[in-house]
Amino acid sequence: MKNPCETINDLQKEVAYYKKQLNDLSGGVIRGDYKLVQMGNEIRQLKRGFAMIAALNQFRPLPVFEEIYDHFTEEINVQMQMDMSLVLQPVEEKQSCFIPTFIKGSSLIPSSFIAEQRIDIPESFAQQNNSLLVNGQTILTPFIEFLIKSTGIRYFILTPVVVQENVIAYLFAGRKIETQLLAAATLLMHDVHTLEAIAGVIAALKNQEDQFQLLEKERIRISGDMHDEIGSGITHIALLSELMQTQQHGETVLKKDINTIAVSARRLVQTMSEIIWALNPQNDTMENLLAYTREQSQLYFESMEVRFDIDFPDIIPDVKLTNAQRRNLYLVTREALNNAMKHSEATAITLTLAISGKEYCFKVADDGKGISHKSNKPGNNGLLNMKKRMEDINGTIEWPACEKGTLVRYCLSV
Repeated sequence: MKNPCETINDLQKEVAYYKKQLNDLSGGVIRGDYKLVQMGNEIRQLKRGFAMIAALNQFRPLPVFEEIYDHFTEEINVQMQMDMSLVLQPVEEKQSCFIPTFIKGSSLIPSSFIAEQRIDIPESFAQQNNSLLVNGQTILTPFIEFLIKSTGIRYFILTPVVVQENVIAYLFAGRKIETQLLAAATLLMHDVHTLEAIAGVIAALKNQEDQFQLLEKERIRISGDMHDEIGSGITHIALLSELMQTQQHGETVLKKDINTIAVSARRLVQTMSEIIWALNPQNDTMENLLAYTREQSQLYFESMEVRFDIDFPDIIPDVKLTNAQRRNLYLVTREALNNAMKHSEATAITLTLAISGKEYCFKVADDGKGISHKSNKPGNNGLLNMKKRMEDINGTIEWPACEKGTLVRYCLSV
């Protein structure tokens, strides 16, 4: 029979056992409730994020694209429960430097101070094109500390807006405090995914707007070409035809007028051919440009009493060109060959191409009388137009001095 002390001991152990069981049970319930609340918060934030993404899809290219930024910095605050959001846009003269714009919400620092900041994005971060999540578990770096100091926001997400591999802006959204209780204000990866999805749709809209602008610019250019080149050519033919009908000419003069009409008609056909070629998206490679240039230039010199040689590399890299690049390169080549043929009194003309890495350098050389260094300045003999065409595609052109003849050198990096 147990003595009273042993009995009390056993009862205490039994009570301790049941206490432990009760604590484990209640702790499990609390942990379960915590997880349920956390999941509920995540689901609500995801739903808000999806609603914002759906709203983004309703946007169309706007007269001022920045209206999208202005609208959604406000929406990010409301729907994602952020204290402040803004857009970092690049400073034109320094692409790695960004300035805060479209600042919405509040922080410990006035918006006017934030707007004056210059944010240098580290190259190591910029090259990754990934979002930066700063929460309570993040190890602070000098860049993160600078962002906190500049914005007054301790916990945030920084997401790039990438269009055609170029970062055009960063979306910044954050909170002043991080409340761990029931995960109500903890920044997690689903917040990052929401902001990245928003940045992706904004990038798609920006790309769409750029395409619309390029299309509009191309329409204006084609309209100008049709009016200037084809319109004037047709008018010239019409005037010559009317003169032939109203005036009496001898056989020699009549043949001359008919020949002039034929030349004008051939020039119109050539111009139409060039416009159609430039518009065909299948001709968007350097190889196609060189093939077309070879074909047209050989046709041009076919009936001329001048030796014409082409020296292009046998192997051409698979390089895509924009419509403006291939059109302007072709027209500069045509102008250079035309000038050499008409003004140089040359017996031999050569067109060459040298490739060095991503740089493509064309040369048109002749053995004619040459041009003086003074007349070499753009502005004479259509040289200004050639210079403008190369500048439009970020290329270069020069007329180096040479002992005999004329040399035109124009280059483009692609």
